[in-house]
Amino acid sequence: MAIGLIQAHAMVMILAFMFFGSNGILIARYGRSLRLGTRRQFFGKAVWFQIHRFLLSLASLLTLLGFILIFSFAGGQWISPQIADKRVFAHSIIGGIILCCTMIQIWLALYRCAPRSRFRFIFDWSHRIIGLLTFGLSIPCMFLMIFLWPMYHTILVTIISLWTGWIVIVILIFEKLECQQRTTVSLAATNARQGDVNPNLQLDIESGANPNVGKQCYYLIKLLLFFLHIIVSITFSVSLIVFIT
Repeated sequence: MAIGLIQAHAMVMILAFMFFGSNGILIARYGRSLRLGTRRQFFGKAVWFQIHRFLLSLASLLTLLGFILIFSFAGGQWISPQIADKRVFAHSIIGGIILCCTMIQIWLALYRCAPRSRFRFIFDWSHRIIGLLTFGLSIPCMFLMIFLWPMYHTILVTIISLWTGWIVIVILIFEKLECQQRTTVSLAATNARQGDVNPNLQLDIESGANPNVGKQCYYLIKLLLFFLHIIVSITFSVSLIVFIT
């Protein structure tokens, strides 16, 4: 029963951060142009926001469940650094920080101010920073606990290392796309302003100055990346869960 609680804790935390958390964060940062067919709203809210809220709500619930499971295993007692392995104690501290950040995020989401409020920037930045901190801490938290499965230590280190590398790579690709898209939109706006002065001026479609062509191109590339990340996150999550169970 005790081992089962540890495994259940690991499973829900892996799902919370590797699948739901990572996809929810990427959608919020890079998926704001997502739509369902021609619809940009779903039940009165933007499509990206509904997906983001759904995924991160599940991630938060799983994080709370993971804490309950491991707290039950420990008999309601916090791990003592004098008794437990230092890696286990470090894991508990980082896990405690993650739990606190998750609770703050839930509170911020429930009581966020209106989009046009003059205090909205406080919510935006605090929500973003705490979210990235929470997700970032999940990686060293996983590294600290793989020693509990010495038989699969090398495999687990490889999986988490590949996952970390993938996260870095996919973020860099998305940021590159965002930068290029902003450049394309800026160039299109400049050409449009020049077109006001010279009505015979034509946009250079082949160079990507046409905003519609540029937007559609970047939109399709982002969709492909999101789909690829979903596959990668599922693969790594399932792989870890298989080896720890």
